[in-house]
Parts: sequence; structure tokens; C-alpha cells
Amino acid sequence: MSNLSVSVRTTGNGRAVLTISKAFRERAWKFAGMEPLRYTLSIAVCCLMSVSMAQNTGTLRMLIDPGNDFSFIVDKKHRMQQREITLSEGLHELTIWAPTRRMVDTAVFVIANRTSDLVVRLPYSQEYVDYRAELGRYQTKKRWMRTAPLFALAGGLIWTGVAIGKYGKAKDVLEADQKDYDINVDPAAIGALKEGTIPAHNEDLEKARTNLYLASAFTAVSAAATYYISRRTAKWERPIFDDKEKVRFDGLAWLPSHSGGVFMASLSINLAR
Repeated sequence: MSNLSVSVRTTGNGRAVLTISKAFRERAWKFAGMEPLRYTLSIAVCCLMSVSMAQNTGTLRMLIDPGNDFSFIVDKKHRMQQREITLSEGLHELTIWAPTRRMVDTAVFVIANRTSDLVVRLPYSQEYVDYRAELGRYQTKKRWMRTAPLFALAGGLIWTGVAIGKYGKAKDVLEADQKDYDINVDPAAIGALKEGTIPAHNEDLEKARTNLYLASAFTAVSAAATYYISRRTAKWERPIFDDKEKVRFDGLAWLPSHSGGVFMASLSINLAR
């Protein structure tokens, strides 16, 4: 049987050499006179196969900040998430993106049979910076709105406790004056108690009672305000992060599938407001 063979080998400098056996050439020349179109197509297929097989590849290692949850698009066609990819030798365009980060376009030259590192730090997107600032203002305002009535309530409780102590002390003093008045037989002492001491201590008791009422009322109002503000601030809408860079990144990507790929376009509409 005739040896009909076609082989392709790569030299040290990366050039492809196509070797065709003698029997194959004779058979090809024989068919050339009868079927020129088939002969031409066969030669074209062989050339394409030789170019495809001789094309060398290299490995690209992705060192991206952040270290996880990043995606990239190679040559504006294929979306990937691997940490290492194998690409054909030559210049390739990459578009890299991660959540909360800005999309970065870069070009990298892949060298055949070599592993190269691509180091890229993705900066935070302007939308995320604005969101963090707005979130900080929201949290500060909410914290102070809830903390102020709590301070007032704590002060009211302290005031009420002090007022209760003063009221009890004034009451004890007045009761002691009343007992001294009941057992005292000295007319001068009785007159001093009746005309000066007891009325003064009685006035002190009234002041202590009024102070206790004010402290209790202030504490009650503070407690009601604390509850009301806590319920009200719980209904405040928390700022929402709208990642426009993700919309841009997802807007143009080639997603590989069994059927060859799907062209995807996306639109994000915030319906929260």
C-alpha cells in the first residue's frame, strides 16, 4: 500500500515545516488534472492545518487586586474568571473588572512556551466612592438621631434618682421636726419650731417634690422620644450601591456555550424609589 502522509513539525526558531510524502504528491498531481477544485481545497486545508498546529501558546497568570471575584474579557470576545489562561503567542487586549472597582483596559504580549504575570490593581469606581460617602453620612445621622434621646433618657434617670433621694431626705427631716415638736416642752423651742424650722423644712419638701415631678416627667418624655425616634429611623432608606461599571462590563461580552457562544447585553433599572 502506498504511503500517503502529510506531517507538520516546528523548528527551534518557531517556524513550521510541512512534509508531504512522494506517494501523496503523485496522487495529488493525478487528481489535479481531473478535479482541480478538490485538489485546491485539499492544499488549502493542509495549509490551514499546518498554521493552526504550528501556532505556539503561552500562559498568562492573573495577579489582580482584589485577589478574588474578578472577571476579564479577552480580545473583546470571551469572558473568563480563571487565575491562569493559555493564549496564543502575540498581543492580546484584556478588559478587567471586579465588584466595586473600575473597569481597566490593558494590553499584554504573550510569549510562547513561557508563563508571564499580569499585575493589575483595580481602583475603586467613582460610584462606589460616592456610595461609601453617602453611607457614612447616613450612618452618622442615624447614630446621632438615636444616641441623643438615649443620652437625654440616661440624664433623666439620673436626675430622677437624685430627686428621689432629696425628696426622701427632706421628708425625713420634716418628720423629725414633727416628733421634736410633739415631745418638746420648752415654749421657746416650740415657738422656734413652729415659726421657723418646720415651715422652712416644709418648703424644702415642696421643692424636692416639685423637682421629683419634673425629673419624672422629663424621664418619661425622653423614653417616649427614644422609642419614637428609634421606630422612625428604622424606616429610613439605606443608600443603595448602583454599580454602573458592572453594567458597562456586562453590556458587551461573549459568553461561551455548547452552541458556540451567546452575545449578551444587559440593562439595570432601579425601581426602589
